[in-house]
Amino acid sequence: MATLALKSVKKAFGDTTVIQNMDLSVEHGELVVFVGPSGCGKSTLLRMIAGLETLTAGEIHIDGQRIDYQPPSNRGIAMVFQSYALYPHKDVRGNLGFSLKHAKVDKAEIDKRVNIAADILGLQDLMSRKPRELSGGQRQRVAIGRAIVREPKVFLFDEPLSNLDAALRVHMRVEILKLHQRLKNTMVYVTHDQVEAMTLADRIVVFRNGSVEQVGTPLELYRQPANQFVAGFIGSPAMNFLKARCVDGHIALGSDRVCDCPQAEEGDVTLGMRPEHLKIDENGQLQGEVQVFEHLGGEAFVHLTLDDGQNLVAKLDGEHYLRPGERCTLGIEPEKCHVFDTAGLRISTD
Repeated sequence: MATLALKSVKKAFGDTTVIQNMDLSVEHGELVVFVGPSGCGKSTLLRMIAGLETLTAGEIHIDGQRIDYQPPSNRGIAMVFQSYALYPHKDVRGNLGFSLKHAKVDKAEIDKRVNIAADILGLQDLMSRKPRELSGGQRQRVAIGRAIVREPKVFLFDEPLSNLDAALRVHMRVEILKLHQRLKNTMVYVTHDQVEAMTLADRIVVFRNGSVEQVGTPLELYRQPANQFVAGFIGSPAMNFLKARCVDGHIALGSDRVCDCPQAEEGDVTLGMRPEHLKIDENGQLQGEVQVFEHLGGEAFVHLTLDDGQNLVAKLDGEHYLRPGERCTLGIEPEKCHVFDTAGLRISTD
């Protein structure tokens, strides 16, 4: 296990700055997930930690030792990429042990580490197969195994599941989580998929335009997003945002009072409501027309256009069935509403 610290890290390509004075600490044995939209700088930062990109400014430390000037092979880091990058002419055993053989590690030690990795990842029955004889999930397990045999201080994962189908992504998420619980290594994981972030992370770092918007546990980001960007990025389906007004410390949609927010200033605000916190209620404050109804078996999503022209999505249980064009009335849970000012910052409703 190891600690990882980024100190005023900056990366620029010419006049374009892609990482802006980043300060971040990852603790011993922590699994931290970098999440954000494409182009926000999360993969670039991971490559800088790995030594595949140089820093424009700042420092990177592992266990208190500065490593940003060292070559990748000396940093005590192993990286798993989006592409499996396996050697097609080598079998699984050969792929697992290649980096150790290249480093001239003793053969007995190579066999020991390869067998341990194979046991951890369930690859023992596949050791003589070539990559072309493996499924996508098996190839990714071999790629992870190559990282394990190096016994690194820090594991780096760069969107390792994005090439897999939906069912296999779910399976591999579970496998990576089990791997972390077993190895207890420090891990940094990059993804654009907030579901992966929520299910894997001890802490999530939300990126936007090369800066950190918020750092916290998955539930902290879900329950107390710092701003409207984080609120809309974390959660599936995304949080609904409606134009509202603050009047005498109350948040109102039209003439309907929704919740109290004594710290909000008078005037325009944005009201945030997660789809799962809305329910069908004939006495509710939200009335509109059903546009689309998605029935998924145990749950359903209703896409509604409200009478004031605003749109929202509600997550219902699978017992409901609504048809496009039907009228629908939804109730709001006031204590679970979020209020944002005109700059997009969350206002406490306490």
